[in-house]
Amino acid sequence: MKFLRAICRFAFGIVFVLSGFLKAIDPVGTSLKINEYLTALHVQFLDFASIPLAVVLTSAEFLVGVAILKGLRIQLFSKISLGFISFFTLLTLWVAVANPVSDCGCFGEALHLSNSATFMKNLILLGAALLVFFQRSRFSPIAQPKVEWGYLGLYALLILSLQIYSLRNIPQIDFGLYKPGTDLIAARQSVQERVYETLLIYSKDGREESFTVNNLPDSTWTFVDAKAQLVSGAPEDSSADLSFIDAEGNPAGDEILHNDGPQFFITVYDAAALEGKIADKIAELADTLRDHKLLLNIISANSSEETERILEGADISCQVLYSDFKAVISFNRSNGGLTYVNNGIIVKKWSRRDYPILNIGDMLEEDPEVITAATQIRERLFAEISLFVILFLIVIIRFFSKIIYNSRLPKEEATS
Repeated sequence: MKFLRAICRFAFGIVFVLSGFLKAIDPVGTSLKINEYLTALHVQFLDFASIPLAVVLTSAEFLVGVAILKGLRIQLFSKISLGFISFFTLLTLWVAVANPVSDCGCFGEALHLSNSATFMKNLILLGAALLVFFQRSRFSPIAQPKVEWGYLGLYALLILSLQIYSLRNIPQIDFGLYKPGTDLIAARQSVQERVYETLLIYSKDGREESFTVNNLPDSTWTFVDAKAQLVSGAPEDSSADLSFIDAEGNPAGDEILHNDGPQFFITVYDAAALEGKIADKIAELADTLRDHKLLLNIISANSSEETERILEGADISCQVLYSDFKAVISFNRSNGGLTYVNNGIIVKKWSRRDYPILNIGDMLEEDPEVITAATQIRERLFAEISLFVILFLIVIIRFFSKIIYNSRLPKEEATS
């Protein structure tokens, strides 16, 4: 039983730690997934709280995983973990049956599971949580209560710092559709080339099966329903449809993606938050690009009036286009962030606080593929080092804490 307890503790803890960490890297993306759930539940009026909810839920998930994996305050966190996974299991059962969202978002943008696979995963974790809960009295503390709470406090600070940094800048790792190296032309074609197949659902003897129009059942089957299924191309909610319109609402600017050479895009998904804060920086960036015979592009998810208010008071030479909110926020997570594209391929991104105005000339002389490769290597190293440090600290601190705690226990019992 001791071995089984260890396996369940490890399996549950590692999944929750990884899930919390991967979502913490991109809290804006997590908030978008929460918005999808709120829409499916018809409580869109709570959208304003999606980012705070993302931070709180992600932090809680990560800390529950750390507590179970490390064996901290196990009497308390075995109950919390059981409550968490019970809720998630019921939620994913509803998602698997009703299919209100195409992906649960359990691992952020890093890993996508089908709704049925997610439900099965949670059933397994529920079993692990139940065993840990019923065996909670068998687990030994690894340190004094105040020390264990101190460990959790440090991990809380770590996960909150990561999320705050990502909210103020851009995610340290870009798992999204528009990560560096993405071919925007291919992404557009994937949307335009979606192929659907009509599935006809029939029932017989209490069971239902799906058939294509070219493979219909015999007359003993009863028709129930019909649905369209995506066979190839980008999923409908993939945000890959980065199409543009002008201020009058006319289609415009798709040829931008087919332009040869370097291009720079500023994306604005919340114009009100940028009023009076960014016009001078945009003007300076536009002037620098103009010196290199380049025109700055601004892509906005707001109305033309709201977008123009951002640029008031500054002489800015740029092209302003408009697109869907989800496509814009997926293109660059930073409101007012800058994206460098070369020959239709994304090279690098910056937040609105980090425009590389002084380095534009040097950057344009450098091979864009080298810049992209360096960005991808940096992201991969960040992921590997971060996960190694987190898991290494969990293992090492647990090991030495138990040694110290157990070595002092007899002495303390003797003097009590």
